[in-house]
Amino acid sequence: MSKTKDLAIGLDLGGTKVLAAIISEKGKIISEFESKTDTNQDVSKVIIKTINQLLVKSKVDVNRLLGIGVASAGVIDSSKKEILYANNLNIENFPIGDILLKEFLLPVKLCNDANAAAIAEWVWGVGRGKNNLVYVTVSTGVGAGIIIDGNLLKGAKDSAGEFGHTTIIHNGKPCECGNIGCLEKYASGTAIKKLANDRLQSGEVSILSELLHSEKEVANNHIAFAAKEGDLFSIKLLNEIGNYLGIGVVNLIHLFNTEVVVFGGGVMNMSDYILPSVKKYIKEHGIKQMTEDVIIEKTKLGKSAGIMGASGLFFAGEREKTSLTT
Repeated sequence: MSKTKDLAIGLDLGGTKVLAAIISEKGKIISEFESKTDTNQDVSKVIIKTINQLLVKSKVDVNRLLGIGVASAGVIDSSKKEILYANNLNIENFPIGDILLKEFLLPVKLCNDANAAAIAEWVWGVGRGKNNLVYVTVSTGVGAGIIIDGNLLKGAKDSAGEFGHTTIIHNGKPCECGNIGCLEKYASGTAIKKLANDRLQSGEVSILSELLHSEKEVANNHIAFAAKEGDLFSIKLLNEIGNYLGIGVVNLIHLFNTEVVVFGGGVMNMSDYILPSVKKYIKEHGIKQMTEDVIIEKTKLGKSAGIMGASGLFFAGEREKTSLTT
């Protein structure tokens, strides 16, 4: 029987899948297992089944496990280890901590998915060795995980980092959150798709025009392909998205004086066309003394950032010897 606790389970809860992995303190994924989810399923049963199958697959001695770290979208209460609301999972007041503790008799920690990714980048990724980092996720929506002086910024209700709902255009588009001109309405994956289709339907020229007529709608993977083919419409569109993100990131840098900004999420598959515009905007509009040395990069951890960050809730303090708040 092992007496060394050097592993943790990372659990990433998404609207279409539950991904679980056993991860070492060095950030190595020992084993992982994925299950599909939908809003009609009993989420707790899917989670428990996924972890059990992970343990069987890995053959890891459970005495080596420090605990189960959970990354979830939505509104959470990390102290109560409860997901208060997650529309992508159709759950409300979901006591995931109690459920997992009862089933596996292991400590449980819970955080927002963007925060988890920030922790992963801080402990093992682009921000390793730095005390100040902002992780920006650009996917269906836009969010941020923020680490300041070695502490994860959570806010009064665990809701800090709603970067997508900061205003970048004062009289802009109405947002579902009740605000207007939110960054998410201009620079998310959803926004990119809508903007492209609206412009194509209005008659702008692109190699995507024929696709629009045959399939009624273009998707972001089509835009990415078109950009690689040199389509000026797509390249210009993605440069524009970079400018919107640049506006938001300049504000983040000025507010938090961060050392690192890491970008992740599905939209970063088009980072070759987006990040140069982000960097250009920051150079032109940021306070030079605050922005010139900031590292701005795409994530190196990819889709594993969520599960790694969830497990990192157990490793971060030990590895960096800081007071990371979780």
